[in-house]
Amino acid sequence: MSDATQAPGATVDDDATVTGTYQKTGTFLHSSAAVHAEQLSPVLDKYQVDPGELELRLPPHRTLNTSCFTPESHPTHVVPMRLDDGLADNLARQLRCQAVIQESFAAASIGSYFPVSTMFENCVLFVPSAKRFYDLNQDIVEEHFPEVETAVVNAFIVPAEKRPYGTHAASSIALQIPSLVKKRLGFPTEYRSFHTALTPTPLSRQPFVIFEEAELEAPNLPYVYERMLECGLEGEEKKAVDKALYLFLEGKLSELDLPSVRDYLMAMYWATTYADKPSPGYYCDSRVGDALVFDNYRAHADSTLPRTTKDRLTIDLRCFNKVHYPKGMTSGLDFIVDPAERAHQIRRKWASIDFLLATLGYESVEEFLRLVFGGSRQAADIDPFSLMTDLQFGIYNKSEYHLLDQNLDAHYERVEALYDRIVKEGEYVLPERAARCLAALSEQPGR
Repeated sequence: MSDATQAPGATVDDDATVTGTYQKTGTFLHSSAAVHAEQLSPVLDKYQVDPGELELRLPPHRTLNTSCFTPESHPTHVVPMRLDDGLADNLARQLRCQAVIQESFAAASIGSYFPVSTMFENCVLFVPSAKRFYDLNQDIVEEHFPEVETAVVNAFIVPAEKRPYGTHAASSIALQIPSLVKKRLGFPTEYRSFHTALTPTPLSRQPFVIFEEAELEAPNLPYVYERMLECGLEGEEKKAVDKALYLFLEGKLSELDLPSVRDYLMAMYWATTYADKPSPGYYCDSRVGDALVFDNYRAHADSTLPRTTKDRLTIDLRCFNKVHYPKGMTSGLDFIVDPAERAHQIRRKWASIDFLLATLGYESVEEFLRLVFGGSRQAADIDPFSLMTDLQFGIYNKSEYHLLDQNLDAHYERVEALYDRIVKEGEYVLPERAARCLAALSEQPGR
């Protein structure tokens, strides 16, 4: 395929079916986001709040500190990626098996991006072919994104008769802090994804959607809240948004629920602020191996397209430029100044990793570390956040322990053995140890 695909926003025949040409989906940002907000809103029902306390902690009784980062805009384009013999088929099989594992505990979260997802940065544990794809395509990434410092793999499946995760965009803990936004510290100023099709993506197959004409921005949630008020948000919707922002600002959300509440507020923001300026969705009728290279700060994804009878399989290289931090800091985790809180979050991260490994049959974190790093390696020897990036805590730059740069053959042998059993037996049962780990993770914040 030629890279000279038609740019979004240009005049396009809505009935066109030329492979590699951007086309309108017929959906719009405000309506797609509104549906996603409704899908996420039940997470708020898990929390009870005191109405009087809530009122005192929000405007007009409280002044919010707002900010909005505006990245340099780069148009979405198509790049062919490398898939060697059998890679696409192996990826497809592995993605289906990891989806079976996540389905066994997906009820613990409304969304798909949460600390114990089998996707996103955790994908490296569950998809053996992901590392092969990473190794094969690093030079292509560098060619089209020379500023890349860290690349991680996200692989996922949208099963037949299901819907993809709804409209969202990238964020960062540092983007919530206006002083850091002003200095461009603590978050990627350039953040691209190489969103690669493993199955064809015509409109009839719930293709990946990008709202190319919407503003490219990365606001903090106070900014989002104030913009919604300016647009006349009221009634039950305002009550729900008030509750969501209060829970976020006051640190009352569990780690499992925080991403869903953040995405809820962003979806409500788009539903409210774009109601009077419709922004169309675009998709690309891609062939296997074609990557949509887009800015992850741009609103994307759509759960409102008609369901399909066929799975959609995708592998995505998420790529960041080098992230700089304030003097004396090396990652977003350093924003936590309370030693007790920092220690708590490190324990929580290990608990999340322990759970994920337990789903794969490991009896302990140490068993995994010894297999990958050798010797008598203990969890106490390694910062768990160094194994993979962690967007919730603003950890982007890779370390010497970055799992995608390790020899994971022995680990993947275990994963493949489990997947063979899943295929043969036609089912997967969450191990008892994993169920105990998940129950502990699902508890409300506490020390």
